[in-house]
Amino acid sequence: MKVWKTLTVFLLALILALPLAACSSSKSSGDSKGIVTLKFWDFHTDAEKKFFQDLVKEYNASHPNVKIEMANFNQSDYTTTKLPVAFANNEGPDIFMVSPGGFTKFAQSGILADLNPYFKDGVKEDFLPSALDAVTYNGKVLALPFEMELLGLYYNKQMLKDANVEVPKTWEELQEAAKKLTTDQHAGIVLPTDKEPYLNFLWYPFLWQQGGDVISKDGKKATFDTPEVAKALDFWGSFFQKGYAPSKLQIGPTDIGNLGTGKTAMQICGTWAIPVLENKYKNVDVGLAPLPIPDGGKPATDAGGWKLAVNAKSKHVKEAADFVMWAFGSDKSRPLKWATEVKFAYPARKSVVEEGKSVYDKGLRKIFTEEIYDTAIPEPRYNPEIVDAIGESLQKVMFSDAKGSQVAKETNEKIQAALNK
Repeated sequence: MKVWKTLTVFLLALILALPLAACSSSKSSGDSKGIVTLKFWDFHTDAEKKFFQDLVKEYNASHPNVKIEMANFNQSDYTTTKLPVAFANNEGPDIFMVSPGGFTKFAQSGILADLNPYFKDGVKEDFLPSALDAVTYNGKVLALPFEMELLGLYYNKQMLKDANVEVPKTWEELQEAAKKLTTDQHAGIVLPTDKEPYLNFLWYPFLWQQGGDVISKDGKKATFDTPEVAKALDFWGSFFQKGYAPSKLQIGPTDIGNLGTGKTAMQICGTWAIPVLENKYKNVDVGLAPLPIPDGGKPATDAGGWKLAVNAKSKHVKEAADFVMWAFGSDKSRPLKWATEVKFAYPARKSVVEEGKSVYDKGLRKIFTEEIYDTAIPEPRYNPEIVDAIGESLQKVMFSDAKGSQVAKETNEKIQAALNK
């Protein structure tokens, strides 16, 4: 799982203000021999980077009339500067990665090409409805989902045993466990601290567990000023106000190394953590449980994951879309390898999930498959102003003595103003 950085206000305004015709005009081209050259931008590292590099090599070798040139960037640079600046200068790539947090911004800007015409017969029906809903805008499928990353509560079994702490199942038990597990040597629990989409991503399940939401079903009314939202804000903020979660992290919040290196006893993290634990921290006895719920609440987790998109202003939309569909919308072996060998996530296609059934029942994966998967809700696609307002509300309850009810009221006004635009 990769960290999603919030774009700067300047760059956001720059992109959203551009007319459709100026959103992006890819520099892809066809040479005198009829070979179409496409730019593919990515940010993955290590085994994940190699996976996409190998995909490109395989595709180029089997499609002599197409040449895909892949460029790889640091993820922070990719999300905060590379993509927005490139599109603002009409130099966006033909194929690129888009996060749930950035999807709406790109969709509203007319940057994403409609992929509906490129699905082969029967393939679209193979995708999980929730996965397609997350990339559908005004009836158009504007990106291809290829992974679903879920959240759970990871914990160090020995630390819990030494402190005589049971695996928490409720909010109250999670707070009490974090309190008992907080020592001079390690934190009780690690949670994200910076204002970015990943902070919101981890908080949403606690909002949903009690029936709360950010906006109404029709998308016209802010619903942030409610007791459910206030309760979820206060709950999240309490871990920082009481010192159970550190306000500064030496290791990034998406990195299970916080738990693996003994810096914390518990950590909310995603499916991507399992291969890291198995390969890098195999000597640490780690357990996994569904996210604790409030009294009377219902289990819920977040389903995130990056998507492959095509530049709507590319000179070769069809060729770019053909690659995207070839990669994850045709043969099952490629999406299965990505989700079971390269990393651990759930494929967006039902047949691929079934194909990898034996893998999803192994070790900690079994907890996700049997106890967490069915409670997943796709990560919301709010516009940048709303994402920023939610992040600010969380920061206030984390690092001041602000009350959830007051913060919820103030944030509700900001969200409504954004909706009114």
